[in-house]
Amino acid sequence: MISYEIPDPFDTFVANKYKDYNGMLYDFFAREWHLRCACCQEDLYAPNKKTMIKIRLYHTRNECLGGY
Repeated sequence: MISYEIPDPFDTFVANKYKDYNGMLYDFFAREWHLRCACCQEDLYAPNKKTMIKIRLYHTRNECLGGY
């Protein structure tokens, strides 16, 4: 079966641009920030960047690494 669907150039551009990026990313359609913890590979989500920084710091200092 032949698919005549044309891929969305915006989706392919964003996927190719950020495929190797390690850090906080903003999902425009879900309107939230997401991040994968570098130590335990757990996904973290937050509604804004300020909250994401707080979640990341709390996670790495208390849950993931168990303190400094």
